Amino acid sequence: MKITKRMKTVWAVLAIYWPVLFVLTHVPIFDVARKSGMSDKLMHVLAYMGLMMLVWWAVSPYERVDWRRWKVWLILAVVVWYGAADEWLQGYVGRSADMEDFVADLIGTLAGLVLLWALPFWPAVLVVTAVFIFCVSDLSRLDLLARYAVLNTGFQFGGYAVFTLAWIHSRGRFREAQGRAWSWLVQAVSLPLALLGFVKLAAWGLGKPILWPDCAAATAGMVLAAGASWLLFRARPMAGPVGDTAADHVAEGSSVPAGSGGVAGEEEDRVARSREYRTS
Repeated sequence: MKITKRMKTVWAVLAIYWPVLFVLTHVPIFDVARKSGMSDKLMHVLAYMGLMMLVWWAVSPYERVDWRRWKVWLILAVVVWYGAADEWLQGYVGRSADMEDFVADLIGTLAGLVLLWALPFWPAVLVVTAVFIFCVSDLSRLDLLARYAVLNTGFQFGGYAVFTLAWIHSRGRFREAQGRAWSWLVQAVSLPLALLGFVKLAAWGLGKPILWPDCAAATAGMVLAAGASWLLFRARPMAGPVGDTAADHVAEGSSVPAGSGGVAGEEEDRVARSREYRTS
């Protein structure tokens, strides 16, 4: 199996995410977590949903979950056993093992698997990023803690930048960025702006103030991600018609369109997708 760019990226993220998650559950709870107002159980659900998705993508970056395959149950068992061991070890580092925390871990793990069953890679990234943005923005008080204003601004900027990139990729890059820049950029930020509007409307409904610095940071993240993507795609156009990838055609049982252009890393990804992609 060829090691593609997507696999390298997922492995790198997982190599950071999992150790950080382990450390955070074995040290005294940080002040920002205590004061954020977010439910401890919700944090567990989100953390293990992210872990489950990263572990799956590290093993099968081009496959969706098929419940009939033993690999699904093996990966599920690994993450569940890790969650149990994680809770048990907390009793030895000054924290307490909590059965409710373990149940929350299990819920997050199963939620991640369901997303991986229902959606391919980029749409799944899109959904989980939106969930994280909504929970941190509307179900916590992070934006109201003056002491952590920089942290909140960074989250808004980075969260919406990642969401924008996932949206662009899930749409097959819309087209090869050969048309007018403004038209392409409007499409690229359309869903991120809709998410921002929904999050702020929900915040207002929950009695939270609409903070314009947050809106500015989120918008800056969208614009930077979309602008950088447009410049990249202009410099390295992708082959194939609008919104189509090799994976799409293989999943539909049709042939991969011929074309030219692209770079070695992207070509490796397309070839790997055409060989390995599976649908449920």
